[in-house]
Amino acid sequence: MTKSRRNPKLKLQNFRNLPSEVIIDIISRLPARSTAICKCVCKSWRDLIRNRELLKNLPPEIVIEILSRLSIRTIGTCKRVRKSWRDLLQTRQFADSHLSKSVQGLVVSHNYTRFHVLAFEDELDLEDPDIHCNPLATFDSCKLFINIFDVKASVNGLLFLHPMSSTATDYYICNPITREFFEFPFEPRLFYIYFYETVNYGFGVSKVTGQYKVVRIVDVMKPICHIYTLGTGKSLGKGKWRRIDPGPPLGKNNQSTGAFLNGCLHWFVDDFTGSNLISYFDLETETFSTFSHPPFPMLKNFQVLVALGDYLCICDNRDEHEIAFWMMKEYGNDESWTKEFVIGKTPELVSDYGQSNGIVYPIKIFKDGHVLMTWEQRAGSSMFYYSNKTKATTTFDACDVFGTGGFSIPVEALLYTPSFLSLKSFRNEDVIEFSYF
Repeated sequence: MTKSRRNPKLKLQNFRNLPSEVIIDIISRLPARSTAICKCVCKSWRDLIRNRELLKNLPPEIVIEILSRLSIRTIGTCKRVRKSWRDLLQTRQFADSHLSKSVQGLVVSHNYTRFHVLAFEDELDLEDPDIHCNPLATFDSCKLFINIFDVKASVNGLLFLHPMSSTATDYYICNPITREFFEFPFEPRLFYIYFYETVNYGFGVSKVTGQYKVVRIVDVMKPICHIYTLGTGKSLGKGKWRRIDPGPPLGKNNQSTGAFLNGCLHWFVDDFTGSNLISYFDLETETFSTFSHPPFPMLKNFQVLVALGDYLCICDNRDEHEIAFWMMKEYGNDESWTKEFVIGKTPELVSDYGQSNGIVYPIKIFKDGHVLMTWEQRAGSSMFYYSNKTKATTTFDACDVFGTGGFSIPVEALLYTPSFLSLKSFRNEDVIEFSYF
């Protein structure tokens, strides 16, 4: 029995007869080159793609879906097309839609003053990195805040900036894509007992209510913990910190910022008893708990706790010849810690004194196991790329790739997800807009 063959022209005709809004929605999901090809399918499609009047009358949710798939710079141009689009681009609905599709890039600070926001494709080409690394924004903190800053954390496009001046009295939240920032004060009762060596921070967003919170833990005789919820500024004076029950003592954690993952912030515990514990803080319930880290000696001068992809990761740089990366494969399960991979040290990863000291910060793990990381020691900092294919570690020329200085100049790099989340959505904060410098 012969099988009946379907008429491909009939299938194409059925597709052509779809409502215009549906066709536009489908075409909007295609890359630019495929959209250009669609113009050649039939005259009705070509007219549809060119029909500006139809675009004006599309439902807002479809316009948001289309615009949220565009590049950052193209979205900026769309704000000038018409007022209705500009209004849509300023809504929380658009910000959430864009964030769900946004590709992670980097924020790189140069000498604590110059900040670069960069976008790159999922795979870096070390031989031709400029093709895959595009600048999105650059600004100078001294021109904005009259201060030098340490980037403590990046969450959903928002940067938590910590001033490094002894005379500073405020922290800052900044979104370099929307070009907005606001300040909120230090906790007054802790201002005069501030010791940088014993202060740990965290910045994240709660899983259920979506509240953005800054956590500050000071170990002075005993832990003291305060929380600042973004959006509580003017309603409660000039910002209100709430004191809560502290967790276990943290001591000095490298980078001093809690690793944000799964709605929680994570730090190493330092209770001087040799306990192998990690403290984690649930931003929704505002409670502390602990679980164990891998069974090896803790030397925090050579180890760092970070969120790497979807996993909690400990980067262990104690060994003279290799760097070990431990992953918690099942979140919260102490027994799921796995030594995921090991990187052999090259001469660049050994200090001038022949020691393998310093802290290695893994930033991003790419497809096929490639890793982008920074190495910090007293002499300065540098950036490296480990290829899981060649098993080689290559030093980045920071000036050519990331627009920053050389090895002797402090360079910080964090994952950054571009976002159009406006700080004006935190209605009780005094938001200031700025231009790029």
